[in-house]
Amino acid sequence: MSVYQVSCPGRTLILDEEQPLLEGGGFEPEPALWCVLESGHAGLHHTLAQGLQGGEGVPPVSLWLRWAEGAEFDSRREILPLSPCPVRFLAGTLQEDACGLPEAHAGRHGFEFGPPISEADTTPYWLL
Repeated sequence: MSVYQVSCPGRTLILDEEQPLLEGGGFEPEPALWCVLESGHAGLHHTLAQGLQGGEGVPPVSLWLRWAEGAEFDSRREILPLSPCPVRFLAGTLQEDACGLPEAHAGRHGFEFGPPISEADTTPYWLL
């Protein structure tokens, strides 16, 4: 276990007007969300807001909430679909692991932060 914080301390809340956009997806959205990028990253903060499973020829979609420093709770933040980072750890093996962050993200890949602590910390396989 690391004694250093590896993820960004940026956090936000799901606003009441955003809640309907996130209902009916692949998981129950958390009301308080932390930025999932590496601590000290440049640019916008990002957190996974919802996953839409797709079906009948429609691919799954990750909805990300992103915001600038100081815009945690105002109109400068946005919820939008972002493609997943294509980098994989141990690609082609049984231990293959996806990054789990949006494409072109700042900082290290998700698998470089270490294993998830609980099942709730994992991204659904169909989003990776």
